[in-house]
Amino acid sequence: LVTPLTSRGHFLPQQQRQIDLKSDVSTALVTDLSPNTDYSFTVYAIYPNLIGDSVTITTQTTLLPQVSNFRVIEEGLFSLRLGWTPPLGKLSGFKIFIPRSNRPGFTYEQLLPGDTSSHVIDSLEEDKKYTVNIYAVFPEGPSKPVSIVGKTLKLIPVHQFLVQNATTDTVQARWASVKGASGYRLTWASPDDHIENINLGDNFNFYMIQGLRPGSEHTVTINPIFGDIEGPVTSAKVKTLESSAVQTLKVAAVTTSSAIISWNSVPGGTGYRLAWGPTPEFTGRDRPRQLALNGSTTEYHLKNVAYDTEYVLTLYVLFGSLVGPGITATFRTSPLGYVSNFKVTSYTSTSIDVEWSPIVGATEYKLSWNDSSPQSRYLDRSVLFHRLEDLNPQSTYTINICAVYGNSEGPDISLSQLTAAVSDSEPIQAVRGVKVGDIGVNFFTLSWNKAPRASGYKISWIPFLGGDERSHVVSAASTTFTIRNLRESAAYKIQVSSMVANREGSPVLVTARTLDLPKVNDFAALNTTDSSTVLNWTRVAGVSGYLLSWRHISETLGPGFSSYKISDLLYGRTYIFTIRPLYGEVEGPISAVYQKICKTSLQIFRILKILSK
Repeated sequence: LVTPLTSRGHFLPQQQRQIDLKSDVSTALVTDLSPNTDYSFTVYAIYPNLIGDSVTITTQTTLLPQVSNFRVIEEGLFSLRLGWTPPLGKLSGFKIFIPRSNRPGFTYEQLLPGDTSSHVIDSLEEDKKYTVNIYAVFPEGPSKPVSIVGKTLKLIPVHQFLVQNATTDTVQARWASVKGASGYRLTWASPDDHIENINLGDNFNFYMIQGLRPGSEHTVTINPIFGDIEGPVTSAKVKTLESSAVQTLKVAAVTTSSAIISWNSVPGGTGYRLAWGPTPEFTGRDRPRQLALNGSTTEYHLKNVAYDTEYVLTLYVLFGSLVGPGITATFRTSPLGYVSNFKVTSYTSTSIDVEWSPIVGATEYKLSWNDSSPQSRYLDRSVLFHRLEDLNPQSTYTINICAVYGNSEGPDISLSQLTAAVSDSEPIQAVRGVKVGDIGVNFFTLSWNKAPRASGYKISWIPFLGGDERSHVVSAASTTFTIRNLRESAAYKIQVSSMVANREGSPVLVTARTLDLPKVNDFAALNTTDSSTVLNWTRVAGVSGYLLSWRHISETLGPGFSSYKISDLLYGRTYIFTIRPLYGEVEGPISAVYQKICKTSLQIFRILKILSK
């Protein structure tokens, strides 16, 4: 027998019910009970024609489960969005109610389906606290309520409104987000009361105002928008600059490890920021660096840069804590110089005399040769002659020389010389006046003075960085020779020696570099929008095409192209666009341009004009 009890412990026989169980049952689940109620459970043993003894226990059912995690998800000016986690069990629904603070005793109620987990209460008052209760409603009845206190938002202005980074025609507006705002209205007015505005979404806290007049004071205001209601206005004044950018950036006196950077002074600038680093093609040769300079500086001696490396420079004007626009230039440091005019001036059976021309920037010279063991000697930069002594007669010696630049050694130049036999008293005189006259993309023209008793001249050449050595013998009447079919922009070691019958005199060594292939000129980015730009350049005669690259993308164009539009670019990002002329399978030198993707002043004006309608 299942019998409910009153709160005072009295039986309610009219609500008593009986459950019959089989003889082999020792447990039973009793359902459809009332929550939070005391029950008496009595079990009787039933025999044929007889009822045995009974046993009774009393217990209490639990409360109906409450809603959990009841919370305010979002506050609005006139609304509160609530959320909760439904309890387990069979739900009929939920009941939410909230007392109106301006109508005591009145309760706002809302019945919601059982599968609901959020609800918006609107038509509330601004900047008010509300106590909100929720019941979980079961078929057995409602649970105990759960309460929270929520507060509607206050109609407040934008805080931390800054208008800064003024240039000649732009300013940057920044502000702190206003909680609950659905957007912002930004307005700016010129001295002649020309007013423009733009509505921005709630995710904006920055905007670049463009198309302003140079040297003019502008009033900029902002107010938050809450649906159909506009919040209070916050204003600031700013003056655009008369001139905000460096117009001329020059690089001069470039060496293997330094360059002199100069620029024009910018009125009103309090300082400059100079940044430099290797271009993408030379990444890893050096690290990016920057430094700040005072406003009176218009020249800087850049030191300790890597040799034979292309750098990109960017110079920004500083106006207090504001950074103006930058101007960019590129330069390439010189490779470590190789010793020129390295030659044997005379030799005997036990000595060889060598000399060479001075190299700008060298701190000393390293001379090395092979004897029974390798030998070397460091010579002061003022020394341009040296005699190797105590050599073996009729032996071939390979002599190397390189210029030393501080802790770095330049490339080696080498020559070989056979010492005279002990009986040989008249060595072959070396060729004099050897020089490189005409230099082209793939040829050199050599000239020299005739040598006494020479029956001919041997010219040999080899790429400076290694490769096959080639040679050619010309007649005794020749004083010039053109070496052809060379690689462009490549350094070569060239030796000229006089021949007497089958004997070869000491070679005279010179070095030269072929010219670079023509590069693309007037490479510029024009007509830039918020997602595209048009690249323009001057055509290069004789090319088979152009290789255009940006990011990790490359495009090969025909020789007739002089412009190309690139779309699907990211707004606000700065791209490095490069172009090379193609000569068959050979790529010419690179030209680069830096462009930030953003709307032009004219485009902004058109957009604002549409929005104002």
